[in-house]
Amino acid sequence: FNATYGNNIAANAVNSIGDYLLVTQPEPWAVIEKDVINKPVKIVQSGDLSPENLDRLAQEAPNMTVVGLGGGSAMDTAKWIHWRRSLPLIQLPSLPSVDACFTRMSALRDKGGVRYEGDAVPEMVYVDFELFRAAPRSMVTSGIGDVLSCHTAWFDWKFAADQGRDEFGWNEDMPKISEMYLDELFDCAPGIAELSDDGLRRLMELHRDIGWRCHEMKHARFEEGSEHFFAYTFEEVTGRTILHGELVSMGVLIMSYFQNNNHERARETIARANTRHRLEELGVTKDEVLESLRRLPSFTVEQKHWYSHERMIDSGKINNEEVIGLLNWERRLFYVIRIGRRWWVLIASRP
Repeated sequence: FNATYGNNIAANAVNSIGDYLLVTQPEPWAVIEKDVINKPVKIVQSGDLSPENLDRLAQEAPNMTVVGLGGGSAMDTAKWIHWRRSLPLIQLPSLPSVDACFTRMSALRDKGGVRYEGDAVPEMVYVDFELFRAAPRSMVTSGIGDVLSCHTAWFDWKFAADQGRDEFGWNEDMPKISEMYLDELFDCAPGIAELSDDGLRRLMELHRDIGWRCHEMKHARFEEGSEHFFAYTFEEVTGRTILHGELVSMGVLIMSYFQNNNHERARETIARANTRHRLEELGVTKDEVLESLRRLPSFTVEQKHWYSHERMIDSGKINNEEVIGLLNWERRLFYVIRIGRRWWVLIASRP
């Protein structure tokens, strides 16, 4: 996808496009509205991603450019209207919390689960770092989730191949794709924690490349597995959601442990990015986590998710304290500073 990066570029982008339908959420629109001279012809508030609602919005949309401004639901809603009506599309993500602005399909909520459909290609994705920084810090640092998911997803893919259940042509070179993304995420995580231009750009470039690779490979097996299936199960069990990136990161912490798959590396990446993971921070109860984990094996079968490691979880043998301990650990903050010609990493603890 074409992408433009910079500071304070969102309003100027909107001012230059002529008549448009705005798909947004209240918070990001409030940030840029005062600087927007070219007001939208119509505003649609995103949120309901059921196919029935999205089709209704597409049918009612005026014949003009569609602008998505906001998080994942705004991006997915704008993509659907654009795809259904063959209208021009501009995307203005207000958060790096998901990769929706760089993926072609919309994530529909349908019959208690998630399914992907559509084929959207925006004319431009405008990434405004100041728009990101206007959001609460936790909403920005949650953006690692859809990259960190590679940690458990590739392992699930290999597991499926070993069990004779692979659908996508696994070979021994496949982990290199996920490992490349994970190494870059680990390296840029301190910049994400500091909300620096460089850290945010590198995170969004990861999302951009992953979106391209999903399209080229015609699947997302290398970056979606049991960690995402845990997130979908949590939504089904609780009837609600939290920030997608934090929920997926929770899934990575839990499933990497059950996979016996370098759980410590996933944990350190989360610490370096200063991404929230403790249940109190997330507003999640122990019972919600444990019930979601117990429900996970059966839910993935019902939803026909790809064969992955959650199928091996014995709901009757889950150690409750052990699972909660995977999430409620002390986070360390990393600060990278330069003194003279040398770079230093300072580490501080956060309860």
